[in-house]
Amino acid sequence: MVPPRDDSEALPGYSIRVASRLTGVSPDTLRMWERRYGFPKPLRNGSQVRVYTDADIERLVLVSRALKAGFRSGEVIHRGVEELRNILANSARIETENEQRTPTIDSLLARLMADDPDGLRDELRRSVALFGPRQFLTDVAAPLVERVGEAWAAGRIAIRHEHLLSEVLSGQLRLLSSAYDDRLSGPVALLAGFTDEQHGLGLHMVALYLALEGITTRLLGVNTPPDQVAEAAVALSVQVVGVTISSSSDIAVTEGHLRRLLSALPADMPVWLGGRNARKIALNDARLQQVVTWAEVDLAVVRMRASFDANA
Repeated sequence: MVPPRDDSEALPGYSIRVASRLTGVSPDTLRMWERRYGFPKPLRNGSQVRVYTDADIERLVLVSRALKAGFRSGEVIHRGVEELRNILANSARIETENEQRTPTIDSLLARLMADDPDGLRDELRRSVALFGPRQFLTDVAAPLVERVGEAWAAGRIAIRHEHLLSEVLSGQLRLLSSAYDDRLSGPVALLAGFTDEQHGLGLHMVALYLALEGITTRLLGVNTPPDQVAEAAVALSVQVVGVTISSSSDIAVTEGHLRRLLSALPADMPVWLGGRNARKIALNDARLQQVVTWAEVDLAVVRMRASFDANA
């Protein structure tokens, strides 16, 4: 159906109302662009009413499409029709290529080893968009950390690469977790690593996983003395303390820290042990629970909720 023309005063073209409907650009925006950029510059009929030509409409439609593709008005408003068509065609090609390149553990490792933090960050973000936060954790973040640890142990990557991954990935995990910071009720878990523990990525991953399960997390981070962990647990009124024990942890020292922690905690507070060396802990205390796999995290969360609801 051909839209009605406002040509009652002999000027062929369209009123601002019809132009807005044809292009998807609001009348207020059309007026603002006219003042700020000098385009569109409609004709005026005898009553000084704006009249937009077919050429105006064609160019405005392309500008509107460019804005939807992510360009800013100042980047495209002065460009001609052919240039706008080329911009849109190139943008569509890049978007298609990006959609076809699903990030993999190998592609993420390649970014890391090429010292490309921006590319690594972009691929991680795309992974979140493609898989969602939960699958990103279980199928991308955790396997990537494990592969990097293995590569470092084998001498295939430098320590700077491990640090770079920690910085970029922890930033992404913190950003995702921040969406759940306003939770005001429900169970609370405290996550920490003892003195001399250097690896905190596992804590960030578990914090996000718990947040997705409706658990509020308080993250102390690594290098925290056991007495400080215990004091924080009491002060923050948490239901569970989670401790990371990485492959670089000294088991004898860690067991000493755990004894001091357990002696300072309430007698009924569970302590989750996570990380690659968690299963090496040989202490005999009913409060200690090994929570190493995602399935074990799920089971621990069920127990935590049941205890919280029983005491509520």
